Amino acid sequence: YDYERSMPEMRTIGSFLPLLLAGCCASIRSCDAWATLPHSLTSSALPSSIQQKGRAVPNLHHDSRLKSSTIDSAIPTPTTSASPSSGDTTIPYDWKNQWYATTFASYVTNPSESAEVTPISVFGEPMVLWRSEDNGIVFCADDACPHRAASLSEGRLRDGKLECYYHGWQFDGEKDGECNFIPQLEKDAQIPKLACLKMRECRTVEGIVWVWMGEKKSTVGPPEQGDGLDTMDPMTGKHEEYIINDFQIDLPYDHSYLVENLIDPAHIPISHDATPGGGKRENAQAYEMIVDKQSISATGFTGRYRTVSQKEKGDDFIEVQYEAPGIIRQKGMPRGKDNPLRFGAALHCMPLTLGRSRLLFRAYFTGLPAPAKLLINLKPKWLGNLNSCKILEQDAGLITTQEDHFKRSKYALKDDYILLSSSDVFVKSYRQWLDKVGHGMPWFQGLATRSSNVDDHLAEIPLLPPVLDPIHHRAGNFVETRYHRHVMHCPTTRKALGRIQTLKKGMLAVVVTSITL
Repeated sequence: YDYERSMPEMRTIGSFLPLLLAGCCASIRSCDAWATLPHSLTSSALPSSIQQKGRAVPNLHHDSRLKSSTIDSAIPTPTTSASPSSGDTTIPYDWKNQWYATTFASYVTNPSESAEVTPISVFGEPMVLWRSEDNGIVFCADDACPHRAASLSEGRLRDGKLECYYHGWQFDGEKDGECNFIPQLEKDAQIPKLACLKMRECRTVEGIVWVWMGEKKSTVGPPEQGDGLDTMDPMTGKHEEYIINDFQIDLPYDHSYLVENLIDPAHIPISHDATPGGGKRENAQAYEMIVDKQSISATGFTGRYRTVSQKEKGDDFIEVQYEAPGIIRQKGMPRGKDNPLRFGAALHCMPLTLGRSRLLFRAYFTGLPAPAKLLINLKPKWLGNLNSCKILEQDAGLITTQEDHFKRSKYALKDDYILLSSSDVFVKSYRQWLDKVGHGMPWFQGLATRSSNVDDHLAEIPLLPPVLDPIHHRAGNFVETRYHRHVMHCPTTRKALGRIQTLKKGMLAVVVTSITL
């Protein structure tokens, strides 16, 4: 072996080794980002209010001075019961006779790409979605095999049929869930007529998979955003006119708190200070918020808002609609009438089960300048998803403590909330709406009333502040991670993670090889 001849090569490898190590570390950090939560569950700009260890939760309802000066006085008399105390305050409502946005169409995999099926749930009712062919119709059935009730979401697609992984029974979505194959059946035996799935009415509209929960066939179609979104490509999210951003995440708290969070623009500059896609603390200000009282019905309500500074400039309102069972729609001109920028949003807040919700976030823009469009299109989709995860995780660290507080508290939300007429109008209206329709839901938390089972999911969780009991903190990294909330459901992010993991292995192999040479 010619040692002297090999020295220049060794020096070259030695100079290149730090770069290899740096690249390897970067790929590891990128990979790990999908499965971990930042150490601080909230923005680093909130040390005094959130990171104060062992702080007690104040009962502000005893402060009459604050109450008289800051609270909108039109809050009903509190009662804590399973339903409102007066029949005159209720509105007929049946949670089953609703269309629910369960997932994006692009999240239901094509059979040629994967044999996996897609589990979903609405108010604790488990179901399963699948396609029999690429880009075909999405089918939905209750998540229980008629044989011995094993979960069909643990099964796989085989030749376009949904197969239970317990005994291999196969079901045909195109024939209304009929069983067409049982491996254990004798050759000439007939398949039992009862060996069929309970199918659910399912439609794909504007790239979203909707499921009707009613026992009778629907008489209306799924709600639509409009604005021509029906012409979008449901598998890619591309549209000729709009730039569309779709994002989905599961969250560890009740869907009513998710709605409350998303109709509250006032928290954004504080909770998401200095976070890309968030806000700036110095922009926190009062709002002009209006709810159309005549619009309040079983289907929701409408309203509008703008900041005080926007009002002074004469800018238009952002139009808001809350639509049952859990959709927040917004449309507006955020930079004024003279700017071509227009935006819309449809935020679907779906109840998975007690203490667990799903957000289908959709925002779309038009009128952006060409350079901005180019930058948005160049940004990888998975990178945007990572940032969206950060924003929702910042909120989760706070919202779960709200739920924990009301598990401890003997008061209604009305007594523990101090609602400002300059920022909390939509929150108040939404909780009052739940007071009126909550009797028709499996559980609810209104402003003055709540069902007796709304906190059942918290029964086994120690009621300590997160800092004193981080292991059991539902928004922490011990119970579940970002991977469980988003990555495992999102095909774009999951593929990106797979590529990063492959790169990670490759970089490690190169580094090990370089060291051993």
